[in-house]
Amino acid sequence: MKLIDKPLGRCLWEQARINGQRPAMEMGDWSCTFKELDRVSDLLAGRMKRYNIEKGTHVGIWSVNSPNWIFTFLALVKVGAVPVLINTCYKQEEMKGLLNYSDVEVLYYGNGYKTILYDDVIASIQKNTPKVRHFIPIGEKEEGNWMREGDFSPEERSDRALEETKGKKDLVSSSDPLCMIFTSGSTSLPKGVVLTHYNVVNNSRTMIECLGWTKEDKMCITVPLFHCFGITAGIVSCIQSGMCMHLIPYFKTGKVWDGINTYGCTVLNGVPSMFLALIRKTEYKDRKADGLKSGIIAGSPVTSEEYREICGRFVNMHLLTSYGQTETSPCVTMADWEGIHDEKVISAGKVTKHVQARIWDLDGSQEAKEGEPGEIQVKGYNVMSGYYNLPLANEKAFTRDGWLKTGDIGWFDKKMELHITGRIKEMIIRAGENISPQEIEQAIRGLKWVEQVKVVGVPAEVLQEEIAACIIPAEGCRVCEEELLRYLQPKLAHYKIPSYVLTFDEFPMNASGKINLKVIREMAAQRVERIRRERQAREILRNR
Repeated sequence: MKLIDKPLGRCLWEQARINGQRPAMEMGDWSCTFKELDRVSDLLAGRMKRYNIEKGTHVGIWSVNSPNWIFTFLALVKVGAVPVLINTCYKQEEMKGLLNYSDVEVLYYGNGYKTILYDDVIASIQKNTPKVRHFIPIGEKEEGNWMREGDFSPEERSDRALEETKGKKDLVSSSDPLCMIFTSGSTSLPKGVVLTHYNVVNNSRTMIECLGWTKEDKMCITVPLFHCFGITAGIVSCIQSGMCMHLIPYFKTGKVWDGINTYGCTVLNGVPSMFLALIRKTEYKDRKADGLKSGIIAGSPVTSEEYREICGRFVNMHLLTSYGQTETSPCVTMADWEGIHDEKVISAGKVTKHVQARIWDLDGSQEAKEGEPGEIQVKGYNVMSGYYNLPLANEKAFTRDGWLKTGDIGWFDKKMELHITGRIKEMIIRAGENISPQEIEQAIRGLKWVEQVKVVGVPAEVLQEEIAACIIPAEGCRVCEEELLRYLQPKLAHYKIPSYVLTFDEFPMNASGKINLKVIREMAAQRVERIRRERQAREILRNR
């Protein structure tokens, strides 16, 4: 694969010339061609003149997936504005801080995740975000009635207006920012990751090459478009390969199955929890997925057992594991297309073309020895421009010789395949010992009555942290702490054995389908504190 030097608007224009009459985007029974996608986004770009949106203007998009979301995004990048992509789960206070931090001047808003109506909160946000000049409804409509060329006035469709828009498009280069995407903040306001056209356009080409996507494919896009996964592996990959996007507002198991069975989707990307929901919900146990050909599973760890279970249901699908993060646009590694299923899941694959990765010793002094874990560091075309307006964070994010410090822990095997073992920030420190939650989770999953498990550290006065195992039991089962501890004794060192075993009905999730680590830590800490108080009370009674 050769790296190309083209902004996204140019890529869409070329696709519209080559495959203009082919379907580009659909939602339900509504659809449009690549020619219409290019034309309507051009017209919308021209309309943005009335809001003084121009090259460099920061413009927020706050809405669930929809054709109008994509039209808006493409219109903005065509004139060189910077789409600021906002998590649909954010609440009023989070929005105020985020809009002010990211210097958003115009906000396009629509419907929120599930039942949230943003119209109800915009008035409150307006009072505390003086930088935002305009709040514009994104134009949410019923399926089958999305934006069309006929929605624009004759003046907006005139040759003069289109020529003016073309002049603005010609000023956009591949080195310009394509968008700002926020990292999943743990204890503070999320950081805005600035990605260029060059970053994202070329990273999507890597995915297309690895998975063999063509114009004959159709992708079911259920991951949120405010996520890097949705932009690079979704919108941009579809535009460059010529395949059609089948949009779903947000992940809903039945809607995804309809995309596969009714609308003929051949490509499905997602995080492990999405795939597991598709195959484990009993009401969909008879659904077939013979038409699915390929997809990427990434975003959080997946076990060998889970991966085999997923592939056992999607029998014709090449489901490739991958490693990356928002700061790397996101793809760093990709599993091999012809790899054995078990081999795919025990590693995240090999580093992709034009990207470098190394493992740095956790004490920060040197490159780790072969086969030893350390921090994954990355260099290449896919690495972000930086965190927006955060010089200290940028200084910490890069080494002196220019490598991005990912904060992830991993190691390379003899075949140079990358294995991920956890996050530095998730590392539990107990009495000076560094403990990987993922190792403990892997051991616990061996129990048949464990449906899901997340291991976290909870504060402790003397030991710094203690280990809490948060478990969702399998249907019809219950959590048995005594059995769990007996099972782990011969498998783990004593200091890795959980001090607390907590039962959950469900885990708190974010809109990206990942476990919300911050929330589950807080919930675990609160439960553990209650357990400690109860134990103290019983001890007092015994001593009386």
